[in-house]
Amino acid sequence: MPPQDIRATIHPLYAVPLMEAHLPGAERINRELAGLFLALEAEGDRHRDPIQRDTQYGLFESNFHLHRRTEPAVQELFAFIRQALYTLIQGLNRYSDAQMANLELDMHSWFHVTRTHGFQGLHDHPNASWSAIYCVDPGDPGPAYSGAVRFHDPRAAASMHRDPGNENMQVPYRLGSWQLNHKAGQLIAFPSYLLHEVFPYAGQRPRIIVALNAWCRWKTPGPERG
Repeated sequence: MPPQDIRATIHPLYAVPLMEAHLPGAERINRELAGLFLALEAEGDRHRDPIQRDTQYGLFESNFHLHRRTEPAVQELFAFIRQALYTLIQGLNRYSDAQMANLELDMHSWFHVTRTHGFQGLHDHPNASWSAIYCVDPGDPGPAYSGAVRFHDPRAAASMHRDPGNENMQVPYRLGSWQLNHKAGQLIAFPSYLLHEVFPYAGQRPRIIVALNAWCRWKTPGPERG
């Protein structure tokens, strides 16, 4: 029997925040984005990021300035993404409206078109505080692993011993990796240090996502800085 009348406090130390949001009107916007991205992919290296990454196979990665494009669908998407990130940042940091008005958010952003068997190995996103993935088209349905994103527990030694005393702990205390399959119109934002990978895509229709890294700075020093 557990001890009785024990007064204790549990502090949620080291929890990892992961935000999920859904774009209103995503069907129309995604249709326009898919057409644009496939057309840009068809132009070859003109819109491809020049760095060859050994974590990637079977996918097209665009240059990192997607958010600067002027197409209406792109601007609608990034208006939604910026608002979602500002909401996340304000809530987690408990910033006032005045502090948020003094906060400048910048980013790199790009799109991926992943073909059959394409994948991305384990990686993080240095030099940013927040990263995000938006799903334009998850591609064809298939096995659970197909195109799935797996996030890894950042606590290196957390799973050194597992038994009934800790193996069924619930969020935010759970152990081990966390896996998701994208849905069209879904935005996932997470700390950039969080290691993740994308499993091989088994479908035929292109899998299309938008990704970004974001960082913040204060526009002017002063009391609004916090």
